[in-house]
Amino acid sequence: MRKILLGFELIVLLSVPIVSVAQSAETAAPTTGTLQLEIAAFTSEVTLKPKIQKQLASGGIEWGQKGDRIVFTYVNKRFLNFDIPFLTRFGETRKLELPEGDYAITCIGFLPATAFSVEKALSKGAYFNRNVMTVHVAAGKTTTLTMKPVIRKQATFFLTFFMPEMLASSTLDGATSPAISINEKSSASVKWDDYVGDLKFQLGSKP
Repeated sequence: MRKILLGFELIVLLSVPIVSVAQSAETAAPTTGTLQLEIAAFTSEVTLKPKIQKQLASGGIEWGQKGDRIVFTYVNKRFLNFDIPFLTRFGETRKLELPEGDYAITCIGFLPATAFSVEKALSKGAYFNRNVMTVHVAAGKTTTLTMKPVIRKQATFFLTFFMPEMLASSTLDGATSPAISINEKSSASVKWDDYVGDLKFQLGSKP
């Protein structure tokens, strides 16, 4: 009889923490949310030659996330001091699980320029759009970052080089932000040579 009671007591003692852990896991609030990047298919407001249309339609953009920053780039990542592991093509979707918080988006743009070296090409054509927009990731929810690659009639620079603008907006809880062009070169853009920060390798440093 004593052995039976001891066995019963042992079962009770062992089962209590197991139930407690299970209940704790069920009631624990999520600390991460999902960032879903959706890049739409390429469109153009102007008529393009079939060959150019096909090349642009198969394009994409490279990007990466670290800490509270998300960086998209048109400059080869070997010139950047930032991890750029993703290539998302037009018409594709990618998801990241991220801690709750605000994430600042920077885009490193590039407009082709005649130059006799890579350094000169970067000097003439590359620029930084720093913190061009912010997206919020909420715990237990999905924030959708939508990008629409498009060549617009009024976009002189992009039309000249047949380079799509990336019109970006974010959606959370049914509310969508106004669309902005993350790679448009404007008065707020910082030229490659004028940029002072940690996103590019300094002259003479090795990737």
